[in-house]
Amino acid sequence: MGRPKASLILEGQTMLARQVRLLGRVAGRVAVLGFRPEYLEDLGVPFISDELPGRGPLGGIYTGLLRTRTEYNLFLGCDLPFANRQLLAYLARRAIEAEADATVPRSRDGRLQTLCAVYRRRARRAVRASLGAGENKLRSFFPKVNCQVIPWRDLARAGFLPSIFDNMNTSADYESARRRLEPSAMRTA
Repeated sequence: MGRPKASLILEGQTMLARQVRLLGRVAGRVAVLGFRPEYLEDLGVPFISDELPGRGPLGGIYTGLLRTRTEYNLFLGCDLPFANRQLLAYLARRAIEAEADATVPRSRDGRLQTLCAVYRRRARRAVRASLGAGENKLRSFFPKVNCQVIPWRDLARAGFLPSIFDNMNTSADYESARRRLEPSAMRTA
């Protein structure tokens, strides 16, 4: 991408601000996890530095589960511009119904959406064990816990479009998201 995804501007706000606002519409408490970037704006939510820096998203999940007082925790990455309140509420509902330790949706292309998922606090020991074994992939701890993968057919039946999981990994992805979300971007591109 060439720049931090959290700082990308869509519809007049950073992706970080968008995701914090979105999470706030579903969750009782919201926090930002990771490294503290210099562009971090005052979003009125706590910032929590990674407990184990340099361990990627799995380290961030571990930090979140270690610091939370809430049993079910919704995690959302800053590269999913089309995630919405309905999706997050659906995931939370499915996680609570299944009493799963990890509730992870699968996109239409078969990919697990591990950074748009619900993780239970009690899974932190399994996450820590994976990190202790040198694993950094989020999926590394799934076999050690009760993991519910929500198949795409369930998401489609619930009314979600395949584009809900479109992410921004390249500048072209970002420009595409801008064009889709900001009709005026078509005139300035």
